[in-house]
Amino acid sequence: MHNRTRSLVNILCLSLLLASSFTLEAKALRSPVQTGDDVIVAKGDIPTPDKYKPATEAFIVYATDNIEQIIELLNHLKESLAENNLEDAQGYYIKAHQHYEMIRPVVDLFGNTDRIINSRADYFLQGVDDYRFKGFHLVEYMLFKAKNTSAASDAVDELVMYVKDLKQRVEQEHIEIPKLVQSSADYIEMIIEVKLNGQENIYSHSDLADIAANMAGSEKIIEELKPFLSPETLKPILKNYQQIDQLIGHYVTDQGSFKPYGQLTKHDKKKLYSLLSDQAYLLATLRSNLNVDVYYKYQAETP
Repeated sequence: MHNRTRSLVNILCLSLLLASSFTLEAKALRSPVQTGDDVIVAKGDIPTPDKYKPATEAFIVYATDNIEQIIELLNHLKESLAENNLEDAQGYYIKAHQHYEMIRPVVDLFGNTDRIINSRADYFLQGVDDYRFKGFHLVEYMLFKAKNTSAASDAVDELVMYVKDLKQRVEQEHIEIPKLVQSSADYIEMIIEVKLNGQENIYSHSDLADIAANMAGSEKIIEELKPFLSPETLKPILKNYQQIDQLIGHYVTDQGSFKPYGQLTKHDKKKLYSLLSDQAYLLATLRSNLNVDVYYKYQAETP
């Protein structure tokens, strides 16, 4: 009986200890109470002010037009494969991916859509053999590396299905002005982080074409925002765009396509990095210059 009593006491003590630890943990997770007239609380994205709506709506039209171009080019790619014309199919891939890169920040609005459409083999431990490897870069791999026209055709069919779904989503989307402004810089960061090292299209070596595409998308946003930017803000941004476009223009062939990434000289790569870094900084200041709020803001109610 004594042993049984001791056991019950031990169980009771353990229960009290656990209850105490849970209480302490709950207190540790509890947010502090905020009081005072100066407290500002954030509450999600603000709606776009009316004056910016023409800019955001114009970009959605721009994105939709590019998606239609992607679908058309992928259909031409498929026809080239049916005719066993691998060289033409490769050209259509590069052009289709360019149009995708012109709108890529918009695609990021839809969760993991970009990861489905544009995932690279190095995203996955099993690389090209991973069942999740699909989309543009699977097509690229089949066209330029494996040169498997049958597998490429199947991959194109699946990609077209994803792109058509994207088109329906974009047509119903209303991009808010803070996200549009941020996207102008996102394009530049995509170049600096991936394409400037030739890591986007490792089989087709077409990163210079994608750099030009990202620049075009970023410039499109600034074109729509021009009426709201002061000359002092706009002048250095436009100057950087001009210098970057001129540098990239040296790598355009007589046929209008871009040379392979490997032909980008070390000197030009360093110069591009410098110009792009400066541009990314300038574009990152636009939300402040335009006085675009990212969140609803309201004064906390006093108790």
